[in-house]
Amino acid sequence: MSKQQSFHSNLAKRRKALHLTQEQLAQRMNVSPQAVSKWEKSSYPDAEQLPKLAAALNTSLDTLFGLPAQNAESDPVQSISAALHSLPPEERPELIERLFYAIICAYQPAAESYGAKLGRSFERETYALLHTDHEIALSRLNPDQRYCLYIEKPVQGIAAYLQDTVGIVRLMRTLGDEDAIRIIKYIAGRGRNKLFFVSRLAEQLQIPEENVQKVMNRLDRFGLVWRMAADTGDDAEIIYGYTHSPALAGILVLAQSICNYLQFCDPIVSHFNWGSMQDRTNGNPDRVPQVSGWDTDEISEEIRGNSQ
Repeated sequence: MSKQQSFHSNLAKRRKALHLTQEQLAQRMNVSPQAVSKWEKSSYPDAEQLPKLAAALNTSLDTLFGLPAQNAESDPVQSISAALHSLPPEERPELIERLFYAIICAYQPAAESYGAKLGRSFERETYALLHTDHEIALSRLNPDQRYCLYIEKPVQGIAAYLQDTVGIVRLMRTLGDEDAIRIIKYIAGRGRNKLFFVSRLAEQLQIPEENVQKVMNRLDRFGLVWRMAADTGDDAEIIYGYTHSPALAGILVLAQSICNYLQFCDPIVSHFNWGSMQDRTNGNPDRVPQVSGWDTDEISEEIRGNSQ
């Protein structure tokens, strides 16, 4: 196949891989669908349109023309890694959040690149939701709560991840205790390698010491705090350090997000047949009773009977 032929076939192949129609690609390029059709058969875009075409298809001109791609340039992971390393640490979170939001938007084939158009201030809620048969993801960009979450759905369903039901119930019951939330906020609000006495926590938070001890014992069993003995006299006293668990921080942030009513969700990408917990190796996602059609003969007879 010649380079001329490969351009046309590569263009059509890439467009179809993105599930774009010729009309949708034409909208991205601000040209007519007939122009896209000609590009895929015999003609070529103008020189100034070629970079825009590659960007619209999220590929390189080398790839469209069938030329060997440069590994460093074609590897998106390397490109993102280089971009992150070029930023000061305090600016990296924003890039990660914007990239993640743009990734969710990219699941809408006809959508423009939302991520590239996002501003630095968000006057309304900017929340994205993704649910397919292979993954679920959430992203929120407002300054009061910024996070991104991605979970791959195995063929056995996410239920396969939830093996320790007793442990999950114990954790949820612990987090359902208002004293536990107050204690976690307090110890997590201190710097790294701070140590805590139960008696001091009880005094600072105005919580009965026995309640504080109960919560700390539970957090210890979950591995969310670590303990050591301090020689304070005749009897050693237990002191605690906090692990600053990212997982626990994520659980609490998502819990707060669930408690908030979502005013805006853009985009919502929902392309799934199987439930999050459903085992795709066993069962049928379409196994839902259907409403039967109208029995037209019976209705006709009834209408005729009433009219007589």
